[in-house]
Amino acid sequence: MKQRLQKIYWTGILVTLLMAAATAAGAAALRIADTRNYLTAMLEASSKWTLDTNADLQDLADSIADSSPPLRAVFLLDSGLVIADSMDSGTDSGIFHDHDPEIEAAREGKTGTAFRFSGRGGSLVLYMAGRVAPQLLLRLSYPVFETAKYLLFYGALLAVLFLVLHRLQRAEITRFAKDHERQMDEVRRLLDGEISDAEAVFPEYRPSLDSIAYRSRRLRDDREEILRTLNLRNDFIANASHELRSPLTSVRGYAEMLKEGLADTPEERELCLDMILSESGRMLEVIEDILLLSKAEKKTYRSEEMIHVRPLAEEAALSLGPGASKAGIDISCTGDMQVRAAEKDIWEILYNLTDNAVRYGKDGGYVRIVMEPGRIEVQDDGIGIAPEQIGHIFEQFYRVDETRESPAGGTGLGLSIVKAIVNGYGGRIEAESTYGEGTVFTVTFPEEVLP
Repeated sequence: MKQRLQKIYWTGILVTLLMAAATAAGAAALRIADTRNYLTAMLEASSKWTLDTNADLQDLADSIADSSPPLRAVFLLDSGLVIADSMDSGTDSGIFHDHDPEIEAAREGKTGTAFRFSGRGGSLVLYMAGRVAPQLLLRLSYPVFETAKYLLFYGALLAVLFLVLHRLQRAEITRFAKDHERQMDEVRRLLDGEISDAEAVFPEYRPSLDSIAYRSRRLRDDREEILRTLNLRNDFIANASHELRSPLTSVRGYAEMLKEGLADTPEERELCLDMILSESGRMLEVIEDILLLSKAEKKTYRSEEMIHVRPLAEEAALSLGPGASKAGIDISCTGDMQVRAAEKDIWEILYNLTDNAVRYGKDGGYVRIVMEPGRIEVQDDGIGIAPEQIGHIFEQFYRVDETRESPAGGTGLGLSIVKAIVNGYGGRIEAESTYGEGTVFTVTFPEEVLP
């Protein structure tokens, strides 16, 4: 790009100088043409004066020259001998101009014209000669030093113009190069994510910069989403492995005790069998939740059946009743609503939210399932969720009780399953909690699945 700018720069200067030189040359040509026409007219007029006057030729030459200084008039014979010269105070018979081209042309009856440098002054002179009488020639000469001065002045002006153009264009190109470099730096910072909107150093670049900014944001968002998905996958694998390894280790340990005869008494053998059954059930629960979550994320939710939610809520409360009664937790259902959905999906939502509320409830507390048109709320007065944890509760295998001395249990997949089902119906699930006082989960369904 720099080479192209320099090429344009030198081309512009060259074209400007050529145009200026052509103008100067034209002006000089016009000036010389005017001088030639003037001398032609003076030669014709001098011819008449010579024929009409009886004055001395020297006086006549002086008169002609005085009419337009620095004009010079010289009378010569056909042989080229000077007989009168306005630059000499008398006749200098020792000077011949028989070989000058203008003299040779004048001898033939023509008007001779010639340009050459004068031997005396060394300046460029225009010579014109013609016959003014039999055997008598008149040569007029006019130095063009004024034109030379004009050309010299114009040449100096061209030099100054070249220097000015050179400096101005160089400064402009330097400024343009710096602006372009700054613009490219803005684009780089935009692509690196250092800024969200680049400055348009050149206004013409504004649409392109907006497009780059939009695509850059999209790429960053997509990258973050990909990284988040990869992290979730890695976390899922790690957590699933942990959830399965722990009970499997227990099962293997108790099985080895039975095989090696370490359980001597019937009570010990019964304890081993109970632990094997319990841990096997725990593994089965994890596997079933994983399969359910996988189906919930891939399933297309569509149903033409309009169902009442109240009976499903009472069924979930009844199912969780024994566990709640042990902790003295009261489960109640109020209100009703209708939704176009599969009964199993709504039951999974109600069961998991209620089970979560019971699991993290306080002894003697309550769990309330509140149904209103278009929404379901599950409220509890349990341990609550800390502000730094509430943003993670819908992640797979996440549990808020990891540091508690008496874990509440569970696989950590319940809320992930609920969110997947709710999202499948186009709904929204939100959680509000005050740590130590309780939590409210709210499920809102879109109008498309409501009566």
